[in-house]
Amino acid sequence: MKSVKASAPGNLFFSGEHAVVYFYPAIVTSVGKRTFATATERSDNVVEVESAAFGKATAKIQNGKLENRELEKKELGSILDLCEKTIQEFSITNGFSLSIDSQIPVESGMSSSTAVLCACLKAITELFGKSFKEEKYFDFLLPLQVRIHGGKASGTEIYSSTFGGFNRVQKVNDDGKISQKVKNLGKQEFSVVIGNTKVRGPTALVVGSHHPSIIKRFPEMVEGSWKKIEKIVNSMQSSIKKGDSVKVGKLMNNNQKILSKLMVSHPKLDDCINEALKAGALGAKLSGAGWGGVMFALVKKEDQEKVAKAIESTGSEAIITEIGVEGVRLEA
Repeated sequence: MKSVKASAPGNLFFSGEHAVVYFYPAIVTSVGKRTFATATERSDNVVEVESAAFGKATAKIQNGKLENRELEKKELGSILDLCEKTIQEFSITNGFSLSIDSQIPVESGMSSSTAVLCACLKAITELFGKSFKEEKYFDFLLPLQVRIHGGKASGTEIYSSTFGGFNRVQKVNDDGKISQKVKNLGKQEFSVVIGNTKVRGPTALVVGSHHPSIIKRFPEMVEGSWKKIEKIVNSMQSSIKKGDSVKVGKLMNNNQKILSKLMVSHPKLDDCINEALKAGALGAKLSGAGWGGVMFALVKKEDQEKVAKAIESTGSEAIITEIGVEGVRLEA
């Protein structure tokens, strides 16, 4: 049976997560930890998904829909939704199997769910010989990401996981159609250490419930915070282009203070951030939804191991990896 393997990277936000949902800019980079999806032909009409993180799910293709769904965990529902949408888009009638494995921690703030969607879409379309350009991924995947994120999403991670690199991204509403305004910031030589707190960060809860709550109760504070973050993004963009890692680090610290004020940090994140800074990190902040998940530290190359050990001293996992890597791709 024919098989196709594809992968997509996770992401880190240097600045602007949360604000980016509300049409403010963010700076995001792809990371060297990837999700892998292998699509394999079947001789029947069954779609079978096997995920290393969430177990198995099955369904049958009937009249362009996936019927008789059986899932070991609810998180697999979004993958079946992607399969159904792809089946409908390309009139696929043959069944297939999807095997998913990931280097990205689940619910960590590193865009694990987006990397899964991108890798699976690439694997399925290539398996059936369907031409689907990466430029179309955003519109195709955004409704699924919105559902995963509790009703609101910027789509920033879709762009980053699809195209990779180091980018300034801003959600734009053009007469009701959501798109992305993107500026590539070029190849950068920055070094980072990621700290995985192992506390799962519930993106849907933070974005779907916490945001509306604080916006309703503290509208001026929240709006003021978004505007401060926008200034940080603008200043950071200039500093990144100059390769000024010291200034970028200071701006990361400022962004983290605002995120803490917005009540999206977590004691374990704060612990990792403080230890990283004490060990000589140039800057450190959470990435993604918060309330757990990951933080990362911007460091001098020679300080990576020292900062990694400082993060590990908190009981968290330290991850040293590249940033600005290639986006979705086929694997040999």
